[in-house]
Amino acid sequence: MPTATSVITPVRFEQGLTFANFLAQAAVNVDKFQQNYQSAPLTPEDVAFFKRAASMPKGLAKILAIAEAWCGDVYRELPTLARIAEATGMELRVFLRDENPDIMDEFLSNEGKSRAIPVFVFYTADMQYITHFTERAEIAHRELAEIMDQVKAKMGLPKETTFATAPEDRKQELLREVIAKLQPRSDDWRKEAIREMRLLLSTALRLPDRAL
Repeated sequence: MPTATSVITPVRFEQGLTFANFLAQAAVNVDKFQQNYQSAPLTPEDVAFFKRAASMPKGLAKILAIAEAWCGDVYRELPTLARIAEATGMELRVFLRDENPDIMDEFLSNEGKSRAIPVFVFYTADMQYITHFTERAEIAHRELAEIMDQVKAKMGLPKETTFATAPEDRKQELLREVIAKLQPRSDDWRKEAIREMRLLLSTALRLPDRAL
């Protein structure tokens, strides 16, 4: 939840990158962004829901994304958001997390301990906060934890090992093994992220959604 005195003013919002400009400045994973953009699992029902959310008085009009191109959760989820914005006429602006710590500080997760990305923040036309989505769907959190445990056991690493604390000479192996196991789940996780965003908006806007 943003603070009462948010740094995200209408002027600041307009200073964010368009999705195209975000891709233009990205040094890594551009191919993954483009592939996920083309294959975004949006259904006609999804598009219709977001259009209804955008058509309401005080409805959804602007979306702010906090992102970095190196992040797997970002290149999985941000392209879908770009497609939603394009299909509904909503305005999307992307802010780089590491260059905008004041914005990131308004949306910390894990009780204010984590700078997890992506963060997708939904606003009205006059920049009134509606709701926000962070990082990944709940099922993705659970399955990623299970995958991590499986890979660490296979590699003989302590259960408490994280990407940050893994031995330097084994970090790349850990990353490769985890990515190989989660890749088949990517499309389902994207679908679940869409469902969760719909649920957040349905609740915040009191907009019935029969699909939920």
